[in-house]
Amino acid sequence: MTQEISKADRDFFVVLLKEEAREAIWKVGASVEPQVLVDSIIEELQGLAPRTDGSETRSEEEIWSQVRERLLKAAYETRPYCIKCGTCCMEGSPTLTTEDWDLLRADVLKPENLMTVRKGEPTYDSRTQQTGPAAQEMLKIREQAGTRTCLFYDGWSKRCSIYEDRPVQCRRQECWNPEPAQSADDTPLTRHDLFRSVGELLDVIERHEERCSYGELSMVMARLAATKGQTVEDIVEMLRYDQHVRDFLQGKLGLDPEAMELFLGRPLRKAIESYGLRVEDQPDGSFLVTAIEGNSEK
Repeated sequence: MTQEISKADRDFFVVLLKEEAREAIWKVGASVEPQVLVDSIIEELQGLAPRTDGSETRSEEEIWSQVRERLLKAAYETRPYCIKCGTCCMEGSPTLTTEDWDLLRADVLKPENLMTVRKGEPTYDSRTQQTGPAAQEMLKIREQAGTRTCLFYDGWSKRCSIYEDRPVQCRRQECWNPEPAQSADDTPLTRHDLFRSVGELLDVIERHEERCSYGELSMVMARLAATKGQTVEDIVEMLRYDQHVRDFLQGKLGLDPEAMELFLGRPLRKAIESYGLRVEDQPDGSFLVTAIEGNSEK
């Protein structure tokens, strides 16, 4: 028989719920009272309360994470309109779809405004708030240095500088209805779409992808671990090639250095930091790969 939660425990749980509700309301800029918000979904929240019959498998943090998620969703639902808080703009820049082609043709979006997330690259999902490998190549608007904030968002004025010409994903975004802004029918825009008429450039991009893909990087890093650092030259060779291609696109083809993250994605030297390695430039132009402090790989 299921053991009922005592009245004292239930009352304490409700007090905590009100505090969590207050936090959710503040976060989304709603005007509803905490008690009203809790009452509106009290049965669901009580269903999330810890079980006392010995069958509970969730940790306390997991339980409260579920409670906060439900309260946040309820708070959003009380204000189904945009208050221009900028939250969605600061949790990751939009991914472009083929419907956004016109923004590039109209020069609203320029190459230096964009970046490529390559297949397999660790990337942050604002919906799940987790980082995982990208399932496919994506083109995104660049983000402000050291943040997840979209390049076009001005935090001081809380305005988007291209609001009237914003991408499709931004137009669909409804933070009060926190479902994916993507549609199942969306077709991601890729480098092949952009550069298929520029044969020489596309050839360089494809060769770079063959030699410096995240799949290849993973294999090289696995060999490094298996050989206890003896195959570090494989990584150095990849770094040399990655840098060579970037220098070639800038020097020989005269392409804007600011657009390299669109043409080739993040520099490989940045990518290997997620494996606990650091790249140091040497006076002779070579690279020295060292372990970041606390990491055992050499």
